[in-house]
Amino acid sequence: MLSIDERFIDGFTERFHHLLTGRIPLPVEIPADMPDDEIRQLATYVNRFFEEYASFARAMEAISEGRLDAETPRGQIAVVLAYKALQSNLRHLTFKTQRIAAGGLDESVDFMGEFSSAFNRMTGQLRDSFAAIEERNRVIQAEQERSEKLLLNVLPARVAEELKTKGTSEPQSFEDVTVLFSDLVGFTKISASIAPKELIEELNAIFTRFDEIMEAHGCERIKTIGDAYLAVCGMPEPNAEHAQTMVTAAVEMLRTMRRNAAEWPIRIGIHSGPLVGGIVGVKKYIYDVFGDTINTASRMETMSDPMRINVSEATWRLVKDAFSFVERGLVEVKGKGTMRMYFVDDPR
Repeated sequence: MLSIDERFIDGFTERFHHLLTGRIPLPVEIPADMPDDEIRQLATYVNRFFEEYASFARAMEAISEGRLDAETPRGQIAVVLAYKALQSNLRHLTFKTQRIAAGGLDESVDFMGEFSSAFNRMTGQLRDSFAAIEERNRVIQAEQERSEKLLLNVLPARVAEELKTKGTSEPQSFEDVTVLFSDLVGFTKISASIAPKELIEELNAIFTRFDEIMEAHGCERIKTIGDAYLAVCGMPEPNAEHAQTMVTAAVEMLRTMRRNAAEWPIRIGIHSGPLVGGIVGVKKYIYDVFGDTINTASRMETMSDPMRINVSEATWRLVKDAFSFVERGLVEVKGKGTMRMYFVDDPR
């Protein structure tokens, strides 16, 4: 009959109690003089189990904390082998998740049963959600670009940018500006003889061409009122050659109108001086200009002849060496007294 020391039995009892109460048991010390029999063999197996369990417990603690690179537990017991498979799967899952986080929403996993199915459904939902977000962003971007384009249609680029970045735009004074006024001679009579739709189409074609001319020369169309067209040069972007640039644009306007001058004769007036410019309105923005320079330019246009460009003395002094002029002498101007005026000499 095998003889077993009670203290040896107590040691194993204590270790199994530790095991059952959540603590990691230490191996039981086997006496060196213990016979090499079935008891010693059993004790060796149990100690080996304790060692493999300790390695497994430490590995499980690491994986529960997300440390997937922790040392793989040693041993051949079933739970250790299962852990190795779990660790490999989790590492692969981590790799896939990192790929997804980097934008690879077509990634999927094909292991771990129902978890894989749930994970792949989640990835699919993310892919669909991101696609929907991208589509909404595309629509928002298109609407934003459309709004900005509309804003640039009613405001100078510099003012529009200030309004976008600051939410407001302060009025500014400009000392050196040239103002152009034009209108269609006999517009009231002509408009009564054609259909409204045709009238609007004709005005749109004329003013669109004028806008192209102004944009090409760095001038700014301020507004149209009926058949009247108002443009400036030298604001809101300063231009040292504002007068010469505006007269050049006016000459091009006349050349554009010569092909249908019999139907739509035009008068142009130009004056140079100081102006104030700023946004008017809160809900419907309008960039407008103010100052006596506007009134004088309007008078120059009123006192012009059909298919002629009439300039004030102030503008003439700025461009007299760049163009030929016909001096008109002193002309009586309503609200201004007499003013010296000049026709740009028959530009063709």
